[in-house]
Amino acid sequence: MSDTQLITSWRGYLAGGTAGLHLYDSVHPLQIFIGTTDAGAPRMVVRTQTKPVKPILSNVVLVERYEDKSGKWNLSFTLQDRKFDEVFLRLADDVHARSSSAANEPMALDRVGVVFDEWRRLLKPRPKGLLTMEELRGLVGELWLILNEFAASRPTSAAIEGWLGPMGLPQDFWYASDGFHEAKSIGPSTSRLRISSEHQLDENDLQLIVLQVATTDDQTVGATNLPSLVAKVRSSLAEAAASAEGLDERLLRLGVDLSESFYQDTWFLPTRKSIYKVGPDFPRIAASALSGGISRVTYQLELVDLEEFKVATVEVS
Repeated sequence: MSDTQLITSWRGYLAGGTAGLHLYDSVHPLQIFIGTTDAGAPRMVVRTQTKPVKPILSNVVLVERYEDKSGKWNLSFTLQDRKFDEVFLRLADDVHARSSSAANEPMALDRVGVVFDEWRRLLKPRPKGLLTMEELRGLVGELWLILNEFAASRPTSAAIEGWLGPMGLPQDFWYASDGFHEAKSIGPSTSRLRISSEHQLDENDLQLIVLQVATTDDQTVGATNLPSLVAKVRSSLAEAAASAEGLDERLLRLGVDLSESFYQDTWFLPTRKSIYKVGPDFPRIAASALSGGISRVTYQLELVDLEEFKVATVEVS
């Protein structure tokens, strides 16, 4: 298969090592920018006058939709796994080529939607089956934090947008006003935290939230399960006339089917929230401090050794 000019140009940007976006085709009915992120990953942005539909692709492609200061809408596609560079570049090339002959922007956007639909079978999120008990505890804890922590100081829709863990990012939450947050939900007898990668705590001033979440039954006062938490988030979004698209996208990426009896029959009770400040002296393995070639690191932290970094503990039930 021969390379098009778009792919050749993009490979040049990737090899050049300079971050930034470049308008590829000035006569195209859509403004299509290609280039790289600060970390060197391929990124494409489609800029339009009208609000586009946000497609769901794969957990290796981060899709973002936002309105810029000029009032234009942007669909941003960032590849999260560099093993798929060639697939991603050819997807972008297909988007450009098949929408280029459209008579106007709405027609071009329709064709872009068709392209994504046809590629969906290759890039669609793959359900993982039932979550394990610990994965379910973690998801329940994150939704509880969205409702009881992050949505207290911002709209629920914004709290959902900042929920990045299901989108494949190392940290669970990020908000412009207060930075990164990593959430760990643990049982009452747990004495250590599992850190899943060298990137997870590799942010200074990150807030580590440890939520104690006990398993219980549906008769316990304050008990909650996954479907009821999702219903509360949906209700909060509906009250603000906000879309549940972001919530649905994250549940889909996690492979969650709320009709599963396991999720309906498993109940939890959040009891205590502890907050730790992660800074230069916090015990951690950080990607920025590792020698080249070392990756996919997992390790454990003993909670007793983190006491000096604790900034607050709150009983929540």
